[in-house]
Amino acid sequence: MTEITCPYDGDCGRHFDPSAMDASDEAFLKTAIGKKMTFMFLHCPACARTFQFNPVAWTAQACEAVVPKAAKVAKQSGKQLEKWLASEKVALPQAYLEHLRSGKPRPGVAIVSDEDHFTLYSLDALCQDVEVDGTRYLAVRQLAGFAQTLAQAAGTDSKQAAPFSLAELAACLSIGEENTRILFIDSRDNDALWIYHPDGGDVEKTRLTVSALTEPGAS
Repeated sequence: MTEITCPYDGDCGRHFDPSAMDASDEAFLKTAIGKKMTFMFLHCPACARTFQFNPVAWTAQACEAVVPKAAKVAKQSGKQLEKWLASEKVALPQAYLEHLRSGKPRPGVAIVSDEDHFTLYSLDALCQDVEVDGTRYLAVRQLAGFAQTLAQAAGTDSKQAAPFSLAELAACLSIGEENTRILFIDSRDNDALWIYHPDGGDVEKTRLTVSALTEPGAS
């Protein structure tokens, strides 16, 4: 099916595949399509807000009477967040995903002993929007935005993020941050951890791996 766009473009506006919705919403949509219904309510899998949808015209409309603009966004469950990540083709290493599911993920990690700890993203934080040069990305996918910026500034053959090509950098998953620095998983082996420096566009390999982060007693 064609993607749906959340009508709350002021604080969401996410494009999503219907399969990213809760199973009940997805089933209801299929029924509505079969019956050629022109009015129904659905929930955005990104912000959880309710919106009016016309399956025939395939148009979404905000419904302030149902969810006021200032209403607090409902918190997504772990399963909903994982489904959202899957719909965005985000595949975290299985051991790390299970670590996040455990309910006891460590809040931070020391990369260099005498420097501030990096804050590690929770499952919810991975799914939050961040803005890179005017474009929104999931936090876990933000390096795709920086890679795009480097490509626009220096061309797709830029060596600024060496040893990563820009395509490899764009595929890396961000899992934490410290100030402006971003901690990410090497897309080439899905285990080594690197730091991206947005101010210069360069990268720095750390002594840590995803495997080490999930070990008991890791710091």
